[in-house]
Amino acid sequence: MDEEKKLYTIKEVSEMVGISEAEVIRVVMIKKLPAIRMGKAIRIKEDDLEVFLKEFIGEDAVKPDYREPVLYTAEQVARILKLSVDNIWNLLKTGRLKGFKVREGRSSWRIPAGSLDDFIESRTRQSI
Repeated sequence: MDEEKKLYTIKEVSEMVGISEAEVIRVVMIKKLPAIRMGKAIRIKEDDLEVFLKEFIGEDAVKPDYREPVLYTAEQVARILKLSVDNIWNLLKTGRLKGFKVREGRSSWRIPAGSLDDFIESRTRQSI
């Protein structure tokens, strides 16, 4: 028997990926992320989410365990690293921390979890 695949709500996808619910809906509406409509509800299949994430942020950054966000906002990274958001934006703009913009504006940066791990590891090596 095939293993049953999970269906995610917009809110669950938003929390896992680190983008707003409105952005998830926009990506569904422009058909970048396939979705199933169940009356007024929208559900995203686990397999479709995996494919979307691999195309959107690269296969290496996709973690099979979705309990932690795959993408972080600059604000989340600032809290994790205990730095100001301005410092995080500076790191992103200079390329010392890898991320990308999902739209124009200061709070539109997204940082893949793997990039944050790489940054922390490189800073740890520098301080040894």
